[in-house]
Amino acid sequence: MKWLKRIAKYALYLLLALVVLTVAPTLFYRKGLNGNALHYLYKKGVYHVHSVFSDGTGEVKEIAEAAGTLGLDFVLLTDHGEPNRASVAATAWHDRVLIVGGSEFSLNCGHLAALGFKTPGYLFPPEPQEAIDEVTADNGVTFIAHPFDKRIPFSDWEVENFTGIEIMSSYSASQELDALRLARFLCQYLVNPNYALLNTFSFPDRELKKWAELYATGLYYGIYALDAHAKLPVTRSWEFRFPSYRAMFRILTVYVKLAGPLPEGADPAAQAIVSALKRGNFFNVIEAIAPANGFAAEFIGEDGGKTEMGGRSAANRGVIRVQTPFIFETRVVVKKDGQDYRTIAPNRSRSLDIAISEPGVYVLEIYAPENHFAGLPWILANPFFIGGGQPARVKNEPGRPAVKKWLVEGNDLFSVEKNGASDGRISETHSPSGEGTIVFDFSLARDGEKKDFWSCLAKRQDFDFTGYTGLCFEARSSQELRYWLEIRTRTGERETWYSHSFLAGGEFKTFFIPFARLHLLYGPKKKPALDKICALFFSINNGLAYPGTSGRLEIKNIGLY
Repeated sequence: MKWLKRIAKYALYLLLALVVLTVAPTLFYRKGLNGNALHYLYKKGVYHVHSVFSDGTGEVKEIAEAAGTLGLDFVLLTDHGEPNRASVAATAWHDRVLIVGGSEFSLNCGHLAALGFKTPGYLFPPEPQEAIDEVTADNGVTFIAHPFDKRIPFSDWEVENFTGIEIMSSYSASQELDALRLARFLCQYLVNPNYALLNTFSFPDRELKKWAELYATGLYYGIYALDAHAKLPVTRSWEFRFPSYRAMFRILTVYVKLAGPLPEGADPAAQAIVSALKRGNFFNVIEAIAPANGFAAEFIGEDGGKTEMGGRSAANRGVIRVQTPFIFETRVVVKKDGQDYRTIAPNRSRSLDIAISEPGVYVLEIYAPENHFAGLPWILANPFFIGGGQPARVKNEPGRPAVKKWLVEGNDLFSVEKNGASDGRISETHSPSGEGTIVFDFSLARDGEKKDFWSCLAKRQDFDFTGYTGLCFEARSSQELRYWLEIRTRTGERETWYSHSFLAGGEFKTFFIPFARLHLLYGPKKKPALDKICALFFSINNGLAYPGTSGRLEIKNIGLY
């Protein structure tokens, strides 16, 4: 038994040594000092924060107080929902901290954070391009959330016209913690939260490469994301109630440059913040390395014109003027079109003029080489799009396809299917030329406590759509609402549902929905078997509408193209 005691003793010594080695670096870590005042046009805040409105643990007041103690100017809420109406409505001043309400949409290809939109009378769709387009039409901003996350990556890179992507995400960093790294994190967090949280990050190589691919095609911006919940899930039923909001708010920040003084009213102030994000006139900071008060950058063209971060200059040559008024040494990396262009190291100058002699997209990365986390991009500025040839971010509109076959004439092909408490009625109208229109009047209600509710036009009939690209139809609605186009396929006794939403308004609009863009609500992605279609639906349900919604949908000229 003595040898067992001896082994146990040595094991204990080894464990204590590991704990000491794990904790020791945290005892000596200190963030860099910065005594510079923040210019009044710059506001500092945090992006991607969850509250009790979704899966966060804090009330809005608690979140604002945490931000206020750190001198932050704003907090960008992104609670889960399509949209999260309570979160959007939370835009307000709390003393000197502005809460800007937004949502994080769960799409069929990942997550999308959105801010600055008006809350519609329906739910945003699961299709990414449609959700992006609706927020953009409201002058809002959309950022692809944690694009390469281990659990919830973003998968539809055919989308366009969004604002940007998250470059660093504490959520993604936490997903990489295995049992050993989690134990190390817990020990370090108890001693120095800044060090512990920074130690979970790795260099965002994939995100920076994807961002470079994007800004080669248009005005796309990068942002640092906290994804703060004030909790650390370990399993589905067990979680730690930390890191706290205050601890998280010390880690990653966003500095926006306003076009003028911040308005006093909460809504105009929120619009000013969102507008700066939309222009790309902001930079990102790992605040736990050091505050970046005093940093600034602009492009001065050979014609004397000045361009802010995120902006486009018609000039092909000039200088990027960078303000680095810090008491510690920095390393300034300039990238052109995603590749290293110039590095200034060591940099001890308070101001730099970096000569630019050819068109391109230029991005500044600033590092703090004397810091323990010298390998992480301390400051990441948004691009300068230099040269008149740089592309604008414009949505490509496809040409109008030719209809190959008319599929439906009149309402004889359809019947109504609904849950018990909802209603649905079909009628038909004809124009003077004899053109028939299907008229569907509906109202939606829950059956008791059941979540699901629906009302739809349904035709259960075998179809073979082989050789066609998609379905087309004309539709209008008594009010602006989203509806589903749905087909079902059958293999044996099993049906598989494929859907795509469409937004109908007061005037008839022609929709072309390719079969390739239909998606499964659940399960792995796969294409529908076009020779095994057993049903066609036009529907509205709890996936797109609120209970109590009622209206009229009119459809005509259903065909294949």
